[in-house]
Amino acid sequence: MIRKIKKYKLAVRPYGVLRHLKKQVTLESGREPQDSDLEALIAKVQPHVAPCALYASYSRSETPPSLQDLWRSSPEKSLSLSVVCSTLGRPIEQEIERISRKKEGGQVPSGPDPDYEGALWNSVARESLEQSFNFVEKLIGEEADEESCVLSPLLPAAPAETPLILQVLASHKADIMLNDSGQITPFFTGLRYCFWTPAKGVKPKK
Repeated sequence: MIRKIKKYKLAVRPYGVLRHLKKQVTLESGREPQDSDLEALIAKVQPHVAPCALYASYSRSETPPSLQDLWRSSPEKSLSLSVVCSTLGRPIEQEIERISRKKEGGQVPSGPDPDYEGALWNSVARESLEQSFNFVEKLIGEEADEESCVLSPLLPAAPAETPLILQVLASHKADIMLNDSGQITPFFTGLRYCFWTPAKGVKPKK
């Protein structure tokens, strides 16, 4: 059964935002934003984040034919497969696009540099998406625990697997789809999967 959850609270961490920011811009020593600044930024960005996730779990025999190849990467004695699609929605994407348009025409308004401001918002979005997956992983983990199982780490879906997982999860019902270029939309959307394995020393429930 496909499960859909939305409007859940994300625990976005300042140090996680900073980690993503360092991947996008070079920060001079001593010029890193303070936690208080990042917390204020997170609070500013949050109203534009609309988290939504779809996920489903299958035993090997119940796994749709299109997803059977995912089992090739399963740990030994895996019993079930879970696939997850998580998105932040379009509002955050639209706001970042608005920030980037500030430089159009070569006119840069007073205030924060649009490139840096965009990188800040992008970093909060990426950390938010990561925390969205963590939230769903916890839910699936609780289900696995009820079956005396533990989860393997979440694995990112390969590009070739993207349309297959989206189709199985009926992602279009959550306005998640591939555009004409084959890119998943909304922009801040990801696909991952994991496996259920028996907990050590515990016989799985049947």
